[in-house]
Amino acid sequence: MSVPWNSIKQNKPAIFDWLVFSISILMSLIFPTLQNLATSPEFSGWMLASLGLYTAGLWLKHRPVHYRLAKQGKEQTNFFILLFLLIGHWVIMVAAVMLSEDAFRWIVGLPPLPKYKPESAFRMFTGIFTAALLTWLAFRPGGKHKKSLTEKYLFRRELAADIVLICGVSMLSFVFWEESILSTMATMRMDSIGDICMLFVFLSLAYMLFYMPLRYLYLIEDHKRQAWRRLLLIFILILVRGLFTTLRF
Repeated sequence: MSVPWNSIKQNKPAIFDWLVFSISILMSLIFPTLQNLATSPEFSGWMLASLGLYTAGLWLKHRPVHYRLAKQGKEQTNFFILLFLLIGHWVIMVAAVMLSEDAFRWIVGLPPLPKYKPESAFRMFTGIFTAALLTWLAFRPGGKHKKSLTEKYLFRRELAADIVLICGVSMLSFVFWEESILSTMATMRMDSIGDICMLFVFLSLAYMLFYMPLRYLYLIEDHKRQAWRRLLLIFILILVRGLFTTLRF
């Protein structure tokens, strides 16, 4: 039985969305609370691994996507949407870089940072610069493309990119969304319809600010009405799950 590669290529954004959603939920079952993970010595290593996978995926996927878009003449993005995605991506990267610092220092042989020490200006600048560099890696323009690139090479490169991006974004989604943003629902008041509406607005904005920037290289090709319906369905499932979690508390 041959693998339906053409169908997979056409539905990659949908596969990406559903796999990230499923894997992040599975990880939340393995690690019931972020506190257990955050207080473990492996937490910073997890963050560094997810950041490394995500960075590798960005580098691998950028060329095949922009090569395909250049051939189709579709490299256009609304300025305000692009600005929103840029800001969201930079904020996520700043947090990820800061949380993965301990593991990075251990790998390069630097001593661990003392606890409760005020942030130095150099560390803050390094984190901001690294986050800006990673944001540029995702949002940089396509540039010129070599004519010698073959469809087979581009397909294999993008397939590898999709795999590592799914792994990296799933891990980031677990830490930042499943066990951070959704866990705040347990402390929010829901005594009236107004409280529920405010919660819905908060989660909607948080979901767009977190998830949309991380799927930018899929979004520039996947912005049809069907894609927005799929993202809305996933968000509704996340919201229902969060409500059940809150009621359990």
